[in-house]
Amino acid sequence: MTSHQRRVQIRQFASEYKPTWRSLFLLLLALLCLGLSYFWVWLLLGVVLVTAVALFLLREDMRQTPNPAGFTLQRQHNGQMTLSQPGPVTVTVENLTGQAVEVEVWDMVPPWVTPLQVRRHPHWVASLKPHGRAEFVYQVRPIRRGDHTFGNLTLRWTSVWGLFMRQAVYPMPTQVKVYPNLLQIRQYEQLARHGRQIQIGLRQSQQFGSGSEFEQLRDYVPDDDYRRISWKATARQGKPITVDFSPERSQNIVLLVDVGRRMGTRPLGLARTTRLDLVINAVLMFSYVALKRGDRVGMLTFAGQIYQYIPPRAGGNQLLFLVEALYNVEPQASDPDYGRAFHYLQAQRQRRSLLVLLTDPTRQEALELLAPQLGAFYPHHLPLCITLSDPNVLAAAQRSPYSMDAIQERALAEQILDERLLWRSLLEKRGVMTMDIPAYHLTAGLLNKYLELKGQTKL
Repeated sequence: MTSHQRRVQIRQFASEYKPTWRSLFLLLLALLCLGLSYFWVWLLLGVVLVTAVALFLLREDMRQTPNPAGFTLQRQHNGQMTLSQPGPVTVTVENLTGQAVEVEVWDMVPPWVTPLQVRRHPHWVASLKPHGRAEFVYQVRPIRRGDHTFGNLTLRWTSVWGLFMRQAVYPMPTQVKVYPNLLQIRQYEQLARHGRQIQIGLRQSQQFGSGSEFEQLRDYVPDDDYRRISWKATARQGKPITVDFSPERSQNIVLLVDVGRRMGTRPLGLARTTRLDLVINAVLMFSYVALKRGDRVGMLTFAGQIYQYIPPRAGGNQLLFLVEALYNVEPQASDPDYGRAFHYLQAQRQRRSLLVLLTDPTRQEALELLAPQLGAFYPHHLPLCITLSDPNVLAAAQRSPYSMDAIQERALAEQILDERLLWRSLLEKRGVMTMDIPAYHLTAGLLNKYLELKGQTKL
């Protein structure tokens, strides 16, 4: 055996076996006898006896103590979790031996998943009876979308005579998918039943409820036309129920989502979500509302290259496809290649569609690439460019200057806003509708624009 192999074995032994106070007491007793032998030589015999007894006890204790194969560990959780929502994780330890054992268990939690009410890596202590089992449950809250992996489980148990503790690592990586939080959709569903969408910042479209195709049943509110009361539903529910109708259905909508470098910035500060997270939340909410109204929704994600394309389709299953496509999308290091994205979309030979581009270009990109290429879709399609304005820039442009630094800060903010206004006007001259929405109002702003277009029968 080489010296390197010997060192590896020693490190492995040291990581598996941890001394307890009992073994340390025997060691201290031997050292005490060795020190006192300076005065009484005959105590050297005591050193030999104590060492021999200690080695014998350790050997017997190691022989009788269960090895790692005497235990089974399992981790169970829902393989699909929701961003910022608590989810349970269960760790089970089973003793396969005929001996009672004191155990400690550690679980390795992914870095983007936060345990609740426990330390960073959850830790438990339990007493296992012969052939017994213990179950530990804790809650976690994911703080980032995507694919995450729970790591190994570590088990430490006390030896039969208590001279040492043995430790073993059980490789048990388990995958979890963290999906965007769809709480906004649930809130919209609840408010829509009572006609109160305005509470989440949504305006009613001008022609909503005046069409001929059935849209939904909801609770009657005082402003409703009594002629739209469904008397059959009212009789069943025991309260007035209103029927809503949709003026137009089955329109094409394609969402073009920029996942380039700038979408990884955080407009609301370091502790808040990225632009891409805000865009994904808005896209899913928008898709849900559009699909509920019978439109066909598709999506294209791109940066320096095309990443995913989902053709426009109608029906509730389309929302599931969109969620699955977006849950693990991360900002890329490259800048968006608008030409490649638009050329790919043209090759799909779409019927007349509402093309919603969600991006945040630089001034040069907007002037040289975005305006002429997106404008080429008009009038065959209806292009709409949505950008996220920075709340800090908006606040700086409106703040009263109180020092030279504040004056310079306001001047810079106004210059940025003027540049954005300039390239937006160039887009509008080419037939492209534009909206520069504050990051925290993106979802409501996008939905209101959609409802406005539906009300004007532009779709």
